[in-house]
Amino acid sequence: MAEASSSSSSVRTTVTNAKFEVEKFDGTNNFGMWQCEVLDVLCQQELDVALEEKPDVMDDKEWIKINRQACGTIRLCLTKDQKYSVMRETSAKKLWETLEEKYMKKSLENRLYMKNKLYRFTYTHGMSMNDHVNSFNKILADLLNLDERFEDEDKALLLLNSLPDEYDHLTTTLLHGKDSVTFDAVCSALYNSETRKKDRKDHRDTVAEALTARGRSQSRKPGKRNKSKGRPAKDECAFCREKGHWKKNCPKLQKGKATSDACVAEHDEESDFSLVGMTLICHSDEWILDSGCTYHMCPNKGWFSNFKELDGGVVFMGNDNACKTMGIGTIQLKNHDGSIQVLTDVRYVPSLKKNLISLGVLESKGLIISLRDGLLKVVAGALTIMKGTRRNNLYYFQGSTVIGSASTVSGKDADSEATKLWHMRLGHAGEKALQTLAKQGLLKGTNSCKLEFCEHCVLGKQTRVKFGSAIHNTKGILDYVHSDVWGPTKTASLGGMHYFVTFVDDYSRKVWVYLMKNKNEVLGIFLKWKKMVETQTGRKIKRFRSDNGGEYKNDPFLQICQDEGIVRHFTIRDTPQQNGVAERMNRTILEKVRCMLSNAGLDKEFWAEAVVYACHLINHLPSTAIKGRTPMEMWTGKPATDYNSLHVFGSTTYYHVKESKLDPRAKKALFMGITGGVKGYRLWCLLSVRKCIFIKEKTVILYFKSY
Repeated sequence: MAEASSSSSSVRTTVTNAKFEVEKFDGTNNFGMWQCEVLDVLCQQELDVALEEKPDVMDDKEWIKINRQACGTIRLCLTKDQKYSVMRETSAKKLWETLEEKYMKKSLENRLYMKNKLYRFTYTHGMSMNDHVNSFNKILADLLNLDERFEDEDKALLLLNSLPDEYDHLTTTLLHGKDSVTFDAVCSALYNSETRKKDRKDHRDTVAEALTARGRSQSRKPGKRNKSKGRPAKDECAFCREKGHWKKNCPKLQKGKATSDACVAEHDEESDFSLVGMTLICHSDEWILDSGCTYHMCPNKGWFSNFKELDGGVVFMGNDNACKTMGIGTIQLKNHDGSIQVLTDVRYVPSLKKNLISLGVLESKGLIISLRDGLLKVVAGALTIMKGTRRNNLYYFQGSTVIGSASTVSGKDADSEATKLWHMRLGHAGEKALQTLAKQGLLKGTNSCKLEFCEHCVLGKQTRVKFGSAIHNTKGILDYVHSDVWGPTKTASLGGMHYFVTFVDDYSRKVWVYLMKNKNEVLGIFLKWKKMVETQTGRKIKRFRSDNGGEYKNDPFLQICQDEGIVRHFTIRDTPQQNGVAERMNRTILEKVRCMLSNAGLDKEFWAEAVVYACHLINHLPSTAIKGRTPMEMWTGKPATDYNSLHVFGSTTYYHVKESKLDPRAKKALFMGITGGVKGYRLWCLLSVRKCIFIKEKTVILYFKSY
């Protein structure tokens, strides 16, 4: 579940997990819809029982737990400003009723306002019918929340009344001869009407087919009945019934073929009937990938650039009919992925009805054509430069035509295309990498290297959106504490530790770290730490945030927090970003640990000593979260001054010893850090038989080598 930190009212934030998404309520969005969504979430989590009275079969402990979880879910769906009034509420039913009373007050003024809004509701020009009906349903839902109900027929009539005059015919047709009408019927009629209008608009460039029966003449004269013609004479044309030529040489038939589409069915006297195709509308904007044409051809002169007129050229159709070629030029096509391809030597054939791309011309230029599973690909090397999909056994180009002034590629467009090509050549490299190479003059044809949207990069590199930083307006120390457990590690420490737990004070950002052998030690450590900090400061822990780990959610831990009045905050499962302060602190500690171990050349078994010292260092370093001050300064109210006692982890040191008179007065060791409450250093003796960390007072440390 994600919490966004933005407080702007113009930006809506949402609470999401793998199963649901709820827009956070900020006091301005629709409360009724928010309430419905939150109720669905509670039902999904089986927490909706908390909104009712306590069942007799449920014990108090379980009831308190369910209420706590339900209150947490509801509050997580509120913005920060809306949580203040209910932040301490532990009863889900009371919290729910408080919000209803505040934002859904069933007053006479509210009912008057919503009814005025309903009765004055009208259609907005340009709005889709689906959006119009949704807006109407939203008003009805708000009125339903105010206990205002409407009959189904009243809703239907109010919706019809909101329509403009152009829907009067639909309204008359819908109500004619009926005593009643339903709201669903009105909605369905409106959706169907809008769909029909859209279909008529999208299918204006269609081909109508006329069915002509055998022996029928092409026209009828009034008052006379057409009669079937008999078989033609030997010297008579079977098409026009004129003498002097045969049907194959009939000028009327040839004229009809020249003006019709390339797809024409001949009239056959021996068949029962013939199908004559007649094009009603001129040219289509689609391109057909054709293996039968010898040139790229197009009937749209406005699509050409670098156009040159020709006189006398012809192109023969499939029926050997000649069509004049009036010019030759270049046309640019835009692929489905946004790349531009240029067709050269395209013939301008005005009498053609389709736009044709010659696969033979593409293959002659060294391109590879492949057809498989209804998909045609034109490939140059490893790059697919053109695709087509099969419809009715024809392959249509996937893309569009660059028309008008856009067909002239500017310098900016050329640079963009070159950048995109290099982006793909270099395995979808990032913009910064391309700019670095371009500055070195290694990418020919590129200057700015500004990348446009690349779908392949989205599919291959998508990550989760960054979680916003949670803001806790804590007023003092221990008002809000974050905690997290790290581990287990494969390498045990010198003392056999596999885990550590951190406690971070939100106000001061001071961190405490405790090493553990098992995770079940968390509760005991927490009680020890709690008693120590509360005794030293005189303040109480108010809120405690952790993940959903079993070490934090076991019954003893929850009971202790309840008894002590500590409010618990948990994260959603598999969403560590919601415990960002503790998670980020663990990351900071481990980054320092890796650096210190690497610098000292020590094995991984020293990780525990490095963790404790790293925690000490973090408390003495400025933090941006507290405006450049140190955690120790925020915790104690005094700036930290004991920096002279800090030394490089793992550095060589010599400490004073007093054994026999002839033995050396110093021994060699490695610096392992500082122990709190002790005026001494933690050392690791290289020559000791017992491999253990020991503490020596500062007064016996003679020398830190090189540090």
